[in-house]
Amino acid sequence: PLATRPTPLARPPAAPASAPSEGCSGPSRRGIGFSPAADAMDDERLKSGDAGETSAATYVASAACAPFRGAHRWIHNLADAVGWQLIAFIGSCHFGLKGALMGLVGHASLPYAQRVLKLSAEQSQRYGIVAMFPWSIKPVVGMISDVLPIGGYNKRYYMFGASLLGAGAVTYMATATLGDDHASAMTYVSALVLINLQVSVVDLLTEGKYTEKMSDMPEVSSDVVSLVWLVLGFGGIFATVVSFFVLPTKNYRLLYWCAAPFALQAVFTSALGVLPETKAKSQSMNHELLAKHAPLFVIGTFMAFVCAALAAAQLLTTDMFFELWFTAGCALALSVAMFFCMPARLAKATLFLFLTNTTSVSFGSAMQYWFTVDETCNPGGPHFDYLFFTVYTAVIAQLFGALGIYLFNAYFSRFRMRQALMISALISSVASIGDLAMVMRWNLRWGIPDKWFYLVGDTILEPIVGMMAFMPGTVLISKMCPKNMEATTFAILASFSNLGNALSGSFGVFAMQYAGIKTDVAEDGECDFTNLPTLIVVCGMLLPLLAVPLTFVLIPDMAMTDPVKEDRVGGGEEENAAQ
Repeated sequence: PLATRPTPLARPPAAPASAPSEGCSGPSRRGIGFSPAADAMDDERLKSGDAGETSAATYVASAACAPFRGAHRWIHNLADAVGWQLIAFIGSCHFGLKGALMGLVGHASLPYAQRVLKLSAEQSQRYGIVAMFPWSIKPVVGMISDVLPIGGYNKRYYMFGASLLGAGAVTYMATATLGDDHASAMTYVSALVLINLQVSVVDLLTEGKYTEKMSDMPEVSSDVVSLVWLVLGFGGIFATVVSFFVLPTKNYRLLYWCAAPFALQAVFTSALGVLPETKAKSQSMNHELLAKHAPLFVIGTFMAFVCAALAAAQLLTTDMFFELWFTAGCALALSVAMFFCMPARLAKATLFLFLTNTTSVSFGSAMQYWFTVDETCNPGGPHFDYLFFTVYTAVIAQLFGALGIYLFNAYFSRFRMRQALMISALISSVASIGDLAMVMRWNLRWGIPDKWFYLVGDTILEPIVGMMAFMPGTVLISKMCPKNMEATTFAILASFSNLGNALSGSFGVFAMQYAGIKTDVAEDGECDFTNLPTLIVVCGMLLPLLAVPLTFVLIPDMAMTDPVKEDRVGGGEEENAAQ
């Protein structure tokens, strides 16, 4: 949440399975898609008309409307398949919370951290790890919601309670006046934790519901996921437009006021039961389900303790070598523990996502500061203003992120799982070349201004590359959810990925300290970006390539559209291999 640019990290994911479209009326067998026959009939009517001919203006106007007609049919067909209530709640969650709310909070975070709280890049990254804590304890939330209904519902009142806390935190940030002292920083981080708690809980339980639908109706999988990411993109664009008018005022609290209605709407949609859910016959704990999936509950609880310890370490110590060994120990313990608590296939897939995220060491805060600090801190740097860095570029990035979704559905979804994941690793590595070129100032030698080079590289290409790199992992996650345990299993798989991101950030804090990166934006503070190019090459270009050999060891050789059978913990090797 302290980041301001979209990144291809493992964000709370969903699960595409097949490609939806070619143009605005793709083949109907790739999900529910659009109808080519209907478009052909429309075109025929346009050509013939009641009088035999249609004017050129009418034909052009109707052709311009064809994508909207196709989209209208697509959404209605999807609603017929999964129900309007689920589509409405996906809008509440992914447009209202993950798109608009998190977008507005995200746009406020960098200027708030630099101008109000006076945080360094290292502090910003540390607090970001703590703020993301709720995303990594999703298994605990999932297991509790699966086995212990409240008022007869496994999802409704959990979302309602989390939404109350999140809405309260957003309102507090809108009204409070914070300074550059330690107490203000801790207050800020606490508010971000509650905001992330709201979004993560609602996101988790919504994902559990539409994952269940995709399991029952695999033919609509890609369409559901496309809807999720499209409304998420629209929510982000809305947040960006609002920020365009607010950021120039330098009244960063106003962004929290704008975010408050989106946090509050989830309180009402949750309480009113917009998310379709059947009331449980018993309101007591489901001991049978708890016993059946005990290993998953054990690993979920263990992860929660590791997450809490990692967050505490970020707040309580600045010893970089202690953090290094502590982070490595957490990664090793989790890597081993999953094989004792999960079926072999599930454990291998989870380990792959976990290791690829962990080893892609994140130093995003250092890059953000390099782009935005003033001449005093970064002589000869680009010195981007917040309006350009968080608004202008974000609009373009959202649009090209949607293009990345289309390219995945149109082309990547035809690949085998190993191929897709290896190509994802390669394009993620190559994407860092743009940052290296800017930091080395090669673009100026080539006669390309900073803003234009950044627009082409980080703003246009990175979202496309990032989404195409991210989506195959979401397919892998979707295939690993046992029946009737969607929320818990999805939470565990996604949280291993999120926890990998947290460990990546912790390794990144060590890397920034070891490289001597300094970004003290307070008055008379010290700044040093000398070794930033080395970080880009090692952490941004070389380490992500570790995913290539890991695919042969941990990923099954299967197509992304193949069904996966459920296996059991402790099953024989022959049985697991056959499955």
